[in-house]
Amino acid sequence: MTSRLQSGQVAFSPRARLLKLIGAELISDEVVAITELVKNAHDADASSVSIEFSGVTASGGEILIRDDGMGINLDTLLTRWMQPAGSAKGRAGTRYTSGGRRVLGEKGVGRFAADKLAARLELVSRTKREPLEIRMLFDWDEFDGDEKMLSDVRSRWELRKPEWLEAHGTVLRLSGLRARWTERMFHRLSTRLSRLVSPFSSDAKFGIRIESDEFPEYAGDVTGGYLDSAPYQVDAEFDGDGKVAVRINGGRALRRPWSGDAQLTCGPVRVRLYAFDLETEALAKIGPRTEVRAWLREWSGISLYRDAFRVWPYGEPSDDWLRLDQRRVNNPVVRLSNNQIVGFVEVSADKNPELRDQTNREGLIHNAAFADLQRFILSCMQLLEAERQSLRHPGGKKKDRRLARSSADPELTSLPALLEKLAEKVGAPAAADLHRAATKARSQLAAQEASRRRMLDGYADLAGLAQMATTMGKAVEITLADAHRRSTELRASITRHGTTDNHALRESLAELEHVLADAVARLSVVTCTPAGPGKRRRGLDLAAELDRIRDLLLPLLEQSRARLDIECEKGAVLRTEMRPESFATIVNALVRNSLEWASALRPPRLVISARQVAEGVELVFSDNGKGVAHAVERKLFEPGVSGHDGGAGMGLTIARNVVIGHGGTISFVSDRRRRTGATFRILLSRKRSRAT
Repeated sequence: MTSRLQSGQVAFSPRARLLKLIGAELISDEVVAITELVKNAHDADASSVSIEFSGVTASGGEILIRDDGMGINLDTLLTRWMQPAGSAKGRAGTRYTSGGRRVLGEKGVGRFAADKLAARLELVSRTKREPLEIRMLFDWDEFDGDEKMLSDVRSRWELRKPEWLEAHGTVLRLSGLRARWTERMFHRLSTRLSRLVSPFSSDAKFGIRIESDEFPEYAGDVTGGYLDSAPYQVDAEFDGDGKVAVRINGGRALRRPWSGDAQLTCGPVRVRLYAFDLETEALAKIGPRTEVRAWLREWSGISLYRDAFRVWPYGEPSDDWLRLDQRRVNNPVVRLSNNQIVGFVEVSADKNPELRDQTNREGLIHNAAFADLQRFILSCMQLLEAERQSLRHPGGKKKDRRLARSSADPELTSLPALLEKLAEKVGAPAAADLHRAATKARSQLAAQEASRRRMLDGYADLAGLAQMATTMGKAVEITLADAHRRSTELRASITRHGTTDNHALRESLAELEHVLADAVARLSVVTCTPAGPGKRRRGLDLAAELDRIRDLLLPLLEQSRARLDIECEKGAVLRTEMRPESFATIVNALVRNSLEWASALRPPRLVISARQVAEGVELVFSDNGKGVAHAVERKLFEPGVSGHDGGAGMGLTIARNVVIGHGGTISFVSDRRRRTGATFRILLSRKRSRAT
């Protein structure tokens, strides 16, 4: 009969097992499932929720989840609650509960969480001023049949006199558990629930409690552990309108305008950071060392909360989303690593509309607002680190000055000098022996110093390559994205037209090969062997090398809308003795610096001019960015100095070390009349001829 129809309409007829397939995608494990059911209690305006485990390490165990929330009425249960992917939460058209809480649950995943945990669910609920309670039974295994349609599976309900609930609330009884619970699962659940609610939450009425007959050590109210014992604390708030309030170690709140290089676009943010020293003596002051270390391993990281509840995976021990460990490598004495920090960041979905979830729910979209959020948190980190340094090293500057005075002339306190001074006070035979010993010691010290310098040069090369790797990595990423696009277009073209047009196919393949060759060329800059001891320099044509480096950086420059101009004298021989990767390290550091300090009002323009001078070859690098603050000029090349929020302060230090290691000089050209931009002058020696 249907074969005679020429047109019509048809609706999907979902099979019952679709419900289980969706649940398997949304709920990854039992700990996540419990967390989702606790969120349901929060969204029901409960003041407390308890999770009671009974005999869960063997078959036949049960989990009972109780809350004192507003409950579910019969109409809601039979309509919206029974609609998969629907939600019975919130006032109509809003994302808030009747009690004013921001709704946390998504897509009605509580049904799927119950299925993940157990084969059977008994739901009992009662609303305020309702004399009867609702009881409903679900057998999730009934949804497994291949032939059953979703509408074929029926769940029984009844209204009865209160047996479980003396007042309003909901009880979930989960039986036929699908997994046997272990101590590790309890540990994960305890940690996850303890960090579920933001410490900024003004709603102190929502408490979480765990009860277990088999793991009593995890029973009790979920708390925050050793946070209050942290020796260093910072509490900061950005109001979204250019003002920042900061409180350090519980002191008076200081309010001031945001002093970053650009205004923040992320919206209002609150940040609370706790820092710990990892030395054994420091941990012993907080509590039992073994327990504190174990707690810190679980809690370390900076967690992100939206409307008082956690956004995963930010703050998990393995999720260093602010790259604190990488940041510490550049300055290990001052910077704090991810495993020393327990932090909390609070934002609002309504007031931070640009901080949006990725489609896979694995964090936020990496846009300008997210980058500004990171900038603000890192600026708070700098305040915390400065406070830690001042407490750990009081009077450190005076001590450093005394040390500098005592070692101002190392020759006077060296062993050879002492031997020579002693020789002046003894007789001739002994004096001659002392003079010989002084000469030998001086020779040995010179050899040791040369070895030390070679080692430091090797480290400088490695540091420079690491800096280049981040820059070239971005350029390669852009290039490979282009290659992927071209390969996709090529595959689509072959699918549409076959391979009859061999000429067009060859052209497309040639373009793809060219793009991949560019990516390989960019990678070669950071995969080369660092100079190190014993590696010979070679004559380098600076004009040609500058053009090559500009081509390698072109994808990154285009992405930043930046322009890099090379100006060289026509016919001039601009050569120096240096390995290409060493020269690329210098240029890379200056380009990175300019792009970081680019003005938001105009596209970045960078100019490198090269010419012959009496002393050798002069390179002048200039840009049209925001320039260098006067207070930073004198210590611009010192390690760890950066006026940029979150900056490592190592790029110019590495560039200076490479230049000095090749017998050259680099300096910042200070011009107080210049309103914008920064200028650096580099002087390199000419390549020596073979005759010299």
